[in-house]
Amino acid sequence: MGNMYSTNRKDALRKNKNVNTQPRQKYLPVSSDVGDNNGNSQVVPLPEFTDRQKDLVIESWKVVKKDMDQVGIAMFMKLFASNPDVQGVFAPFKGMTQEELIQSNQLRSHAMRVMGTVDKCLSLFEDRQKVVETLHDLGSRHVMYTAKVDYMDLIGPQFILAIQPVLETEWSSELENAWSDLFKFIAHIMKAAMTF
Repeated sequence: MGNMYSTNRKDALRKNKNVNTQPRQKYLPVSSDVGDNNGNSQVVPLPEFTDRQKDLVIESWKVVKKDMDQVGIAMFMKLFASNPDVQGVFAPFKGMTQEELIQSNQLRSHAMRVMGTVDKCLSLFEDRQKVVETLHDLGSRHVMYTAKVDYMDLIGPQFILAIQPVLETEWSSELENAWSDLFKFIAHIMKAAMTF
């Protein structure tokens, strides 16, 4: 089975050479020590995510978690509306209308997997290495799905738009920045795995 994963990953890279080469950057998985890259590539350090931000996000997640499926669907609906090309990357959703997407059990299932990943990361955040390992594995799997590295940056803003109405009374610029920085952290680790 291990060889199948590696073969599928190599096949994915051969079929879509743009997956891991646009633009070639190295993402540091856990360190902010940039070092010398001899001008060959840009080294992007791990974004900061403070303990205060972690506390804000975890506290607000308790409210969001009660309505995870609806928030997840809203996030994908916003993502597909603002980036129609992304919808085409998901074979089951290709060509679906908004109404069909809203009713789609496959979209609901995928949205719940994404929300489950957020939940898992937040529950593991006391051990950041476990969070990094979880996200790195997820990023590696996205290479097999031929996801573009740039797509990882699109989820955070749409997630924030989807949770804002749920957190209406608690919403603040500090909370928005905390969620934004969390998704920068998540995207960074996934991109590190995708650009190996």
